[in-house]
Amino acid sequence: MNLSKISVLIPMYNRKQCIEQCIDSVLNQTFQDFEIIVCDDGSIDGSADFVENRYLDEISSGKIKLLRNKENIGQFPTDNRLLAAATNKYVMLLHSDDVYLPNALEHMYTVAEKFNADVVHSSVRFKTDRDGILKEDTKLKIAFDRKLHHFYNNNNVDKSIVISNDPQVRFDEWLSGTHVDAPYNIFRREFLTDNNISFVDFGNGLTGENRLFALKWIMKAKVFIKTFEPFYIWRDYSDSLTNAVFPLERVAEFIDAQIELSRNLDEFFAHDDFFKENPDYQYRARSRMFSAFDDWWIKRNLIYKKGVTDELNKIVENVFKKYFGSDYALPTFLFHWVHCLALKSPVDKIITHNQSKS
Repeated sequence: MNLSKISVLIPMYNRKQCIEQCIDSVLNQTFQDFEIIVCDDGSIDGSADFVENRYLDEISSGKIKLLRNKENIGQFPTDNRLLAAATNKYVMLLHSDDVYLPNALEHMYTVAEKFNADVVHSSVRFKTDRDGILKEDTKLKIAFDRKLHHFYNNNNVDKSIVISNDPQVRFDEWLSGTHVDAPYNIFRREFLTDNNISFVDFGNGLTGENRLFALKWIMKAKVFIKTFEPFYIWRDYSDSLTNAVFPLERVAEFIDAQIELSRNLDEFFAHDDFFKENPDYQYRARSRMFSAFDDWWIKRNLIYKKGVTDELNKIVENVFKKYFGSDYALPTFLFHWVHCLALKSPVDKIITHNQSKS
């Protein structure tokens, strides 16, 4: 069997309005030795049928494979299904509302082969605002430039550098030097499978699935390359997860996900020599994970703008009762306190009222 060199993996959910541009950006690449695997995650807007009809010839020839989840299972389980379906040397994830630049596959494949890399990461990307205006996202490049002198190797070419295998350097890369989202990379597929690296589903994308995935591959990759060449265009859509509104009733779900994240981190640390020997780095990793997603879901959505309302207190109280039983009061108060402290909101009125009734 003749295998392609790259499997481009596209998870899709309700993206009928933009999936054609996404797929066409792959089909029109300067490098043509690839397959595309699209997995529809139970779309209700006809996305899967559109892909099947629009790309009938490519599906018939095997250039495109279309998978369908029987029901909506979420982004990260869908990503895992795509990773399991891939058979080629390299895999790349592409979100269904984004597009590649024309030389994306050629550049990433060339760099990966030149260095025999487990992972190649692009330190620069382009993005559009919600009006579709294209602009360079310099955040990655700025962080990359700041660390450049630590990693420079005279043998590097094509605007690419080898990242040191020093675990502390790799950990710093995870903290701030490398974008944690998987689509900005090309992965050697056997590196992922040999190290059992996949996404853990904590439920509805509310916590650190992508950050935990990134922590694993950054710490375990024997050859990790960064390149200055942009290849990816992130297109901003109002209904994307990035712009999702976080309603009050999902706070309990968020706490559940954070506790599940903590358990998964414990399991990872228990089998990693660096973290076993450096418990302070375990704390740093946990604090980064928890604070990043707390900032994103709780603080960004101003859940505590009005302080501790009766409704919010009941939600938080009930979820901590589930985990701590009769000892629920202290973690409930601490959860409220840390968020009210940030917003200078009232923290004691509802808490005192409820405690006085118990």
